[in-house]
Amino acid sequence: MNAKTIVRFLLLSVVCLGVVLAGYQQFTGKLTASENTANDSVNVKQQLKDGINVYYFHGNQRCTTCVRMEGFTKDTLNQYFSQQVNDGKVQLNIVNVDLNENQHFIDDYQLIFRTVVIANAKDGVETDWRRLDRIWELANDEAAYQAYLAEEIGSMMKHSHG
Repeated sequence: MNAKTIVRFLLLSVVCLGVVLAGYQQFTGKLTASENTANDSVNVKQQLKDGINVYYFHGNQRCTTCVRMEGFTKDTLNQYFSQQVNDGKVQLNIVNVDLNENQHFIDDYQLIFRTVVIANAKDGVETDWRRLDRIWELANDEAAYQAYLAEEIGSMMKHSHG
């Protein structure tokens, strides 16, 4: 590796570490939360019967990457699963885990930082879930992000039928 590549790698590493640390501090409440906890977060509905719940978790303070990933998540459902969303077989839940009523999700899904979780429910009971932490690796590549999310949702849908 040449010096330019090493410097670029080190700078990228520092930026990534900064984002992770800022996210961790925000997640543990060490940063001052915004007074505006606006209703940008959908109230989480009762679990679906025989359906896939896609959760996008965020907090009061949101970076541009977090907002971008939320958009990628919505676009993925619209592009790949619009029929299932319309039929009620797939549901998107945008959840602010900084709100007291949503903090149980931190333990429920072992959340270390903001992410996407997909969960399968049958007869109102959650039967399986996956935390998709790789979205952070793909946050700057919409096509790869969407492919990953669509593949994971499709896999869960296939396993829920078989």
